Amino acid sequence: MQNISTDQIFTFFCIFATTLPKSSTLNKLNYTMDITIKTLITFGFIMTSLSCRAATLTGRITCDGIGVAGVAVSDGHDVVYSDEHGDYSIIGDKSTGCVFYSLPSGYEPDVTDGFNPRFWAALSRNDDDEQHDFVLHRATDDGTRHAMIIAADTHLARRNNDLNRFTYGFVPRLKREVRSLHESYETVHSTILGDLTWDNFWRSNEFDLHDFMDFMAQCHYPCTLWAVIGNHDNDPSVPAGATTDDDAAAPWRDIVCPTYYSYNIGQVHYVVLDDIFYLNEALEGEQYTSDVAGSRNFVACLTERQYQWLENDLSAIDTGRPIVVSVHIPVWRLDERLSVRARLSDASRLCNMLSRFKQVHIVSGHTHINAVMHPGDYPNITEHNIAAVCASWWWTGRYTGHDVCIDGSPAGYELLTVNGDEMHWRYHSIERDVDDAQFRIYDMNTVREFYRNNATMRAIMERYPDRMDYSNQADNRVMVNVFGYDSRTWRVNIYEGDTRLWWTRETVEDPLHTLCYEVPRFADVGYYTEMFATSRNNHTFVAEASTATAPITVRVTDGEGNTYIKCINRPLDYSVNMDALQPPLAPGDVNRDGNVNVGDVNVLLNTIINPQAQRPPLPLCDINDDGVINVADVNMILNFMLRPVPTGL
Repeated sequence: MQNISTDQIFTFFCIFATTLPKSSTLNKLNYTMDITIKTLITFGFIMTSLSCRAATLTGRITCDGIGVAGVAVSDGHDVVYSDEHGDYSIIGDKSTGCVFYSLPSGYEPDVTDGFNPRFWAALSRNDDDEQHDFVLHRATDDGTRHAMIIAADTHLARRNNDLNRFTYGFVPRLKREVRSLHESYETVHSTILGDLTWDNFWRSNEFDLHDFMDFMAQCHYPCTLWAVIGNHDNDPSVPAGATTDDDAAAPWRDIVCPTYYSYNIGQVHYVVLDDIFYLNEALEGEQYTSDVAGSRNFVACLTERQYQWLENDLSAIDTGRPIVVSVHIPVWRLDERLSVRARLSDASRLCNMLSRFKQVHIVSGHTHINAVMHPGDYPNITEHNIAAVCASWWWTGRYTGHDVCIDGSPAGYELLTVNGDEMHWRYHSIERDVDDAQFRIYDMNTVREFYRNNATMRAIMERYPDRMDYSNQADNRVMVNVFGYDSRTWRVNIYEGDTRLWWTRETVEDPLHTLCYEVPRFADVGYYTEMFATSRNNHTFVAEASTATAPITVRVTDGEGNTYIKCINRPLDYSVNMDALQPPLAPGDVNRDGNVNVGDVNVLLNTIINPQAQRPPLPLCDINDDGVINVADVNMILNFMLRPVPTGL
């Protein structure tokens, strides 16, 4: 009998489903399998197990030449544990192409080129037995306190000046971040959540996965990288067929790492999954080449093989430990009514498997936007969909020098810091001017005038009438885009002078991205690519002020109690450089001179003694946000001056 994998059978039914009429059950499933398909796949797995010749994988895991016991080792199916000598043995069919171990807490992996963890080995494509040994290094601490830099979608392809912007933008920012983190954390690692490359340009631009790994070494990427496969990291030259998913991911498994695996740092168990089932179907009427053999389409789901492995992997993990699941395609999405909907076809199946754990965080990329989602049926699960390093596929940087994502978020990454089972999240921009800015303020009066009077913008609206047209905005509106907003824990306050304004959370287009992509692109060639265009985001807050000139102050407080403040004077210029015009203010910088010092104390004391004296707006003076200006605010500034890293500010 010919060897057929479970996932090959799954491929057959996915392709078969796409050929059925639109009204068929299979084609409506959004690629969710019904019970018949599940039964057939289970049968196929049993037949595969009976027909494949078993091979034995053995090896030893050591640290300083001494075997390490209890390390989980897997061939992508089964999970075994090294014995007291560090030896392991797995009998399997080698169909996943890799053997790998799960990094145990308290250790570091062997790393090449300063970033590439060697926790895995590629297997030969024959039935021979193989031996693969692995080396661990004792960590300087147990990892209870550690940091994880979580980035997504680098899309390096040797185009749009991407290699230069990556080398002189993203990498230096990461190096500064790692140096800063090492002041408080011994253990600092990173991940990129897929689409490291851009499949369409692997051969035409001579930049494939080999080139990516070489380029990362040349850039001196500053910390260990746990990589996630994205849809654009599959080989597009593999035509549609029964083995497309496995074959298209073979370069990733040979060059980068397994497509799914796990590792442990401190108390956190990290799981990496491949939620792209690659089809690469040829569409009728389209012409393809040997380099790109199909439409590069895929199904957003996990395979049966992964579910089997995941069940084995999680079986030994205590339910009280935090779990972080890294995927490329988001498991959930927010609709325009801010309701959480499944994006992965098998989202419920995955989350049911994770439901027994106390705290689960899913991190995802793919969309080039920021979104935080709490699926209602799974109160233990939060998903962080993280915006892109490449922003809008490097287009905004090419045109304006500013990398802005399609939701208006600056290009950046999420920083996760961990202390035991406490996890703190903060989005960081790559650009120096806004590296810790959490939001941007728009004076919609000036945006409105641009939409009304700029010839390019009017031509855009005429050609793309479904866009949001800000030329008809009401007077004196203010918009605030809060990039990492979490509806469960964050607070947003908008003030006009001393008056707190009512706001509504709206699903809107971000004006800065329009200015950085659509406007220059349309002026350049007379059109823009709609995939790269401004998307509607759900983390923008809209308020109506009573005047066109009073200053606006915005205070945003995140889930950890950190407060971020900006204060703008109006009219505020609407320009590609507007982030530099509204730098964040440190809590306590009452006089807005860039420092928190005795000058701010004097302003507060004068305000308390003489309330009628001219002073900054209330939201700047009211440091603790209790609605009054008193000695408690003075004390908070003094505490800040004595202890530069404030708690609860």
